[in-house]
Amino acid sequence: MQAGQQEIIGGDFQILTINKEWHVATIEKKSTHGSWKTIWHYDTGFIATRVLPEKVCFVSIMKIKEMPSFDALPALAEESRQMKRQGRPAKEITFIIRTPVRDLMSYGPDIFVMCNGLKTYVAYEVHEPQDTYSQGSCIRLDVLHLLGLNYCRDNTTA
Repeated sequence: MQAGQQEIIGGDFQILTINKEWHVATIEKKSTHGSWKTIWHYDTGFIATRVLPEKVCFVSIMKIKEMPSFDALPALAEESRQMKRQGRPAKEITFIIRTPVRDLMSYGPDIFVMCNGLKTYVAYEVHEPQDTYSQGSCIRLDVLHLLGLNYCRDNTTA
């Protein structure tokens, strides 16, 4: 991926990198309690998230209307950093982990590079009752205190 114009905002141990040319936002958290990286590809409509130490990636379709605006992300992140928000993010999206990804390259080179060599699953957004997934087996990420991403195991397939 070409570098393009980038803005990097560090705060609360998360780094936001914006590639204006490709309309890609990358948010990365490095911590002793668990590191992760998520790529929001606004042009292709995919979200990919790598979670360590679980050594797993999730790829899902991005619903643009539910995501923070690409153009507003730097300002929203800076505002969130200055306010030092506590608690849970105002908006959360829950995904159910279902099937392994068969062709990782089809999601683009940046996602391929991030997830290559890791177990990678397709995750589907849900608005269903919580009995379709186990909340105890969810991986919860707080992205810049703007959006919570929850990746949960599916209870409907044994």
